[in-house]
Formats: sequence, C-alpha cells, structure tokens
Amino acid sequence: MIKKKSLLISLVLLFPFVLYAQQRRINRYGLDLVAVGDSYKLKDEKKIRELNVFNPDSVPADMYIPYKNARLFINESEYHKCITKIFTFKTYPGYELKLAVDLPEESEGKLPFIIWIHGGGWHMGDYNGHSLQSRYLASNGIAGVRISYSLLTQNATFKDTWQDIQDALAFIKVHADEFGLDPSRFGFAGHSAGGHLSAYAAMRIPETKLLVSFNGIYDLEHTVPGFVPSSRHDTYFGLSSIEDRKYASPITFVHSDAPYCVLTYSSGDFLIDKQQIVSFEETLKKHDVSYEILKKDYYAHTAFVGTDLYEPMLMKVLILARKYL
Repeated sequence: MIKKKSLLISLVLLFPFVLYAQQRRINRYGLDLVAVGDSYKLKDEKKIRELNVFNPDSVPADMYIPYKNARLFINESEYHKCITKIFTFKTYPGYELKLAVDLPEESEGKLPFIIWIHGGGWHMGDYNGHSLQSRYLASNGIAGVRISYSLLTQNATFKDTWQDIQDALAFIKVHADEFGLDPSRFGFAGHSAGGHLSAYAAMRIPETKLLVSFNGIYDLEHTVPGFVPSSRHDTYFGLSSIEDRKYASPITFVHSDAPYCVLTYSSGDFLIDKQQIVSFEETLKKHDVSYEILKKDYYAHTAFVGTDLYEPMLMKVLILARKYL
C-alpha cells in the first residue's frame, strides 16, 4: 500500500512537467511559442524586446509557426557504433566527478579525442551532456570524453571548476594507453557555459589542437546587464573583482599558438550578449589565430545543438576533428 501511495505521489508531481512537454511549442529557430487564440507569439518576447535582441515585429514568416525538428542526415545507427565506459576521476566530500569515454567499436592505432564540457549555467548538468555529439564522433573514429565538473550549486568557484578540468585531462593522459587514446591529439568542445569552459581550457592548455564553442562566453570583464552572467554567479566567478573577472575570461589568455577555433553565434540568443563573439573575434585576429565563425539570424541559444542546424553542425565538427586532431 505504501509503495502504491509513493507511486501515485510521484505521478502527481511529474504530471505538470509531462503536460508542459506535451504542450510546448517551438519554432524552427528554437524559440518557445505560446498560443494566443488561433495564432502564436514568442514566449520570451518581452525579454527579447527589452534586450533589443531583435524586433519581433519584423521577422521571417515562419517565426510564429510551430516546428518539429526531424533528423534528416544522420541515421540513428551512427550514434551506436561505439562503446561507452564511465569512470570516477575525482572525489569531493558529498559528491564524485565522473567522466564518460566514448570509443569506436573497432579502431586501429591511438585515437584522437574531443573533451566535451557540458553547459547548464555553471550550476547544473553532468557528463551526460553532449552524449549524442560525442557518440556520433566516436562512431566515426574520433573518441569523446565527456566530463563533469564542480558546480556553483555545490559551493564551487570557477577556480575549482578549472582545477577539475585539468584533473580530468590528467586522468585521461594517465589512462591513455588503456583507453587507446593519443594524449597529444585532443580538442575541447561545449555549449554555453561549456563553451566558456572549453574556450578557457583551449587557450590555457598548450597541447590543444581544436576548439569548438557553441554560443559561449569569452569576456567576463565586459558584460551587459540582463545577459549571462547574472548576480547568481557573483561568488562563483568573483564578479566584484576586476582581476577575478579577467582571470575567468578566455579572452585574457588568447595567444598566437592557440588552436583552430570554431565558434557559433545566433542573433536570437537572449542569454549571451552579441558583443561576446565580437570581442573574442577581434582578439583572435589580433593574435593571428586561425578561426571560423558560424552565424545564424534569429536562432535561439540552442541553435547549433538543438534545432535544424544540429546535424549539419555535427557533421562539420567531424570533418574539422579529422583535419585538426
């Protein structure tokens, strides 16, 4: 009887979330829609207007049409021609940090790999982030290592997270022979907060061969109110200190020997200020770093990891990984 009551309570608590998922409407740009009579409007229209992200009154006709993203180019089997091994690489009081290693089912020689760093605003997420991307590349000969890191909700600071990333890489190198990885051929990739951390690691770790940053943050010294980071990140980054802001900014550590950089930006992103990509690009140019930027108008923060841009972007990452790793 107790088990039945517990199950009933769980179902009742879960129902609103299931209902929301069923009712949620998204346009092709990854932006949420809400029904208004027989039509739709943008769920975040107010914020989009306040931050001057774009003018909702002057947009493509399909902005207000629900869209169901369909996989067109990548067969489902392309995500499953690999094996995944999970390890604990670091232990803190109260929690462990794990990483997942995605390896091709069949391979010859030591493999290049990408270290995938999840997003989540530095306060949520784990090594399960970017699992599809990592598994796809692993199925096609580029191993993936998906890592967890300490979060601000675990009372961590940015310096703790940075140490976690270094410790994860050290763990990988120690076990490289066991995993069949080439410790000299790796890159970093991530979205949002993971884009920030990937860019930071790529600029600071000399052996890095490739950076892929989806809508990341690069300059914490110069931020705009209303965009990320917010006051909730004060303690994590030390936002009250200019020196701490500089220290946590990938832009501070750009150098002439930096790896090839692939960056994305979407003009419908109301979380990341557009000046972030502008400033980072200027700094890359200043140091003669090779890079490319993929830009799309109106697309949301998740443009290149969760809309119809996802598959073409993923195939491009595979091509670049084969070239630079």
